[in-house]
Amino acid sequence: METPIVQAGADVGMRRMSAVLPVYAGTIFLSAFLLFGIQPMFAKMVLPKLGGSPAVWSTAMVFFQAILLAGYAYAHWLVGRFSVRRAALIHIALMIVVVATSLPIGIAAGFERPPQQGEFAWLLLLFAVSVGLPFFAVSANGPLLQAWFARTGHAHARDPYFLYAASNIGSFLALLAYPFVVEPTLRLATQASAWAWGFGLLLAGITACAGLCVGRPAGRLDTMPLVAEPIPASRKLHWLVLAFVPSGLLVAVTAHISTDVASGPLLWVAPLALFLLTFVIVFQRRPLLRHGWMLNTQLLLILGYMVVMVFNPPLGWGGELVLHLAILFVTAMVAHGELARLRPSAAALTGFYLWMSLGGVLGGVFAALLAPLLFNSVAEYPILIVAGMLCRPSFTSLRPSRLQGAVLAGLAIVGAGALVSHEASRTDMVRSFFGVHRISETPDGRFRILSHGSTVHGAQRLRQDDGTLVSGRPEPLTYYFTGGGIADAIHSVRQARGGTLGAVAAIGVGTGSLSCQARSGEDWRFYEIDPAVIRIATDPARFGFLNACAPSTDFVIGDARLTLGDARDGSLDLIVVDAFSSDAIPVHLLTGEALALYMRKLKPDGAVLLHISNRNMELGSVVRATAAAQGLTSWINEPVRSAADVQAMRLAPKVAIVLRPGVDPGPIIAGSWQEQAGPGPTRPWSDDYADVIGAIWRQLSPK
Repeated sequence: METPIVQAGADVGMRRMSAVLPVYAGTIFLSAFLLFGIQPMFAKMVLPKLGGSPAVWSTAMVFFQAILLAGYAYAHWLVGRFSVRRAALIHIALMIVVVATSLPIGIAAGFERPPQQGEFAWLLLLFAVSVGLPFFAVSANGPLLQAWFARTGHAHARDPYFLYAASNIGSFLALLAYPFVVEPTLRLATQASAWAWGFGLLLAGITACAGLCVGRPAGRLDTMPLVAEPIPASRKLHWLVLAFVPSGLLVAVTAHISTDVASGPLLWVAPLALFLLTFVIVFQRRPLLRHGWMLNTQLLLILGYMVVMVFNPPLGWGGELVLHLAILFVTAMVAHGELARLRPSAAALTGFYLWMSLGGVLGGVFAALLAPLLFNSVAEYPILIVAGMLCRPSFTSLRPSRLQGAVLAGLAIVGAGALVSHEASRTDMVRSFFGVHRISETPDGRFRILSHGSTVHGAQRLRQDDGTLVSGRPEPLTYYFTGGGIADAIHSVRQARGGTLGAVAAIGVGTGSLSCQARSGEDWRFYEIDPAVIRIATDPARFGFLNACAPSTDFVIGDARLTLGDARDGSLDLIVVDAFSSDAIPVHLLTGEALALYMRKLKPDGAVLLHISNRNMELGSVVRATAAAQGLTSWINEPVRSAADVQAMRLAPKVAIVLRPGVDPGPIIAGSWQEQAGPGPTRPWSDDYADVIGAIWRQLSPK
């Protein structure tokens, strides 16, 4: 018969063991949630520092992937060199240092303004100093806690990889929560404070996890470092490739659907959510989707992709979107399923995650950084689809001879060189860091069009309706045609100031159509973030607006939120902000801080003209609320498009004018536009707060 002391000890052991799984799963979930929460939060903090440039997001991705790799290497080092007790002390000490030195998250001192050159290095240093240590500490927790769980004596300790599913569920929910819940409801300062409290809770959870492992009554597992099984180099390379392909495909699919299928805000959410979901599924103890099903489905989807590429059936943008997202999901399921199938024992867990992370980093670097330099189109997408087929076990099990391997490698090199050469010679597409610009002609040959994604940025008439070539000064078309809202607003402001304007700042170049609204004696200067757009607009073989209407125009390259800040205060008569397409809009150009900047640069009777046409977002109420919060007056037109105008490439734009109270907006605006009385129901936007989801919802809601 057991003594009371023995029975009490057994009860304590049972309670401890019953707590192991929920404590570890909850802590890993929280760690992943914080890991994905800090990325958009801090990138949003940095956007105004670099004018909201897309380079901020790309640099953030490179930085966070690199630090994630460093965190996995740190976890691998802790597990391989120290007992759980000592590793826990080191890691908990690191987290205490983070609490003492780096929280709450914010822009580090000394980074008030970026340099004129070397912005990329400056931005990396800013990320490293401001959030490098917190992100590093959190990034190590996934593999580290799984390795500790393997030593708890729990019934599932032999195969702790199912906890990776809990980690990716946390990442998945954080991904969805930020744009849909966190950003629309919380200011950045509140987000940073909440993240700090979450980090404190994470510290308590990690301490509890270490205690549950170290406190187990039997064995010496908690006093010795974990000795990993020897892994051959070929297997590590296999892990790397299986992680490389879906990581690169994630970036390529996102670029492809936003370039060739549909343009829309937050379009990156769906591919990334599906990517994370594959990890959740394949690392479950009993996956919901069998690996064999995914292998068969991949063949069907590739066949469907080939049919679409060859025969171009009328799927519509919705059908194409589903096809490409399905290709990403199933290809990632195949590659990640192979990773799950080929995972080592728990003793080599941290090394496995380290090689996975390295493959993910290399895949992202290839698709996000190298591909835009090598290809004018999104050519990396079909390349990675083919690479996804090579991830199948039927291919990876092949063992070619040295001669066969050399021949295959030679063919791959020749093919890659031919593809790069072909892409470099293309003239219908121009790819830059900011996206793919397509130059095309309508089927009837009447118009040449510049588009970015599925958004038209300008058009020029080449032939009359009878087929004869157009000669003379080009006619401004699309949103800039004479009689449209933009042209009328400029004319009205000009009339209110005696018939002429002095200095004008125009943000966004497009095809240069807007330059044909300038008049003799006016000083127009264009601000453009993408040098490739300037090269396209000034190339007379492509578009002739600037050469015909304003051949001596000055261009300022860079994001206007920064470059416009260098203009002399009180020097401008008019600022035209023409940067809001149907893609992810530059929010920083529509905030209260942006309006305050515009007003500083304008003369007392100056005006801001905002082109706010957008298929996906309703921005008029944002202008109204933000202007009212700054004590300004706003006027907005409601465009009416006829079928005849659309056929003639005259696209009536929605335009807002913002002025100081009492300033005359001019005769046309006062007669046909609506003055916005009061702030309205929408909350004003600022660098600290912007509700993009609300703008989308208002656009979708019945009028």
